[in-house]
Amino acid sequence: MEKAYSQLQKFIRENTSLCESDIEKIALLFKFKKVKRNTMLEKEGQVCKHFYFVAKGCLRLYEIDKKGNEVTGKFALENSIITAVTSFITQKKSMDFLTAHEHSEIFVISRDDFFKTFETFPEFASLYHKFMEWAFVHSQMRVYIFLGMEGIDRLKWVMEHEPDLLTRISSKAVASYLGMTNSTLSKLKAKL
Repeated sequence: MEKAYSQLQKFIRENTSLCESDIEKIALLFKFKKVKRNTMLEKEGQVCKHFYFVAKGCLRLYEIDKKGNEVTGKFALENSIITAVTSFITQKKSMDFLTAHEHSEIFVISRDDFFKTFETFPEFASLYHKFMEWAFVHSQMRVYIFLGMEGIDRLKWVMEHEPDLLTRISSKAVASYLGMTNSTLSKLKAKL
């Protein structure tokens, strides 16, 4: 657990200009959890009240479309943060599920504690702003690039920008992230 706390502190250090003592205080507000694969952290129809840091493993954010297909919106691997953003911000019922895609070691902070931290440590808000900027860019990219690209080009994009997904994540989950079936993904991989 000590190593995991060091990872969290390093992440905060790299994304803020807080002093070491403040970083340590903030890190202690996060609760360490080990979760098994497929553990449901956030659920469709519930209001998201938590923010997550992944020390080890992988979390997956997805929704289920009208046809019953899982549509993956985001993966969070080690040293990244994630939440069901829309519900977290609006405090309305979520359309997303957030699950542990692998056995994972995570840190969780409640929404209330997360935002209260800004009052005591205003600089901590820069981490949230960077996350929100990234989330916006990521969603725009998925809309404009993925919808306009052929399947092979989407796969090449992931190979260039998120290569860890192809070695760490199941083909079925990567296919849902790319907006295609698993068999289509297999055929496209064979062409490369």
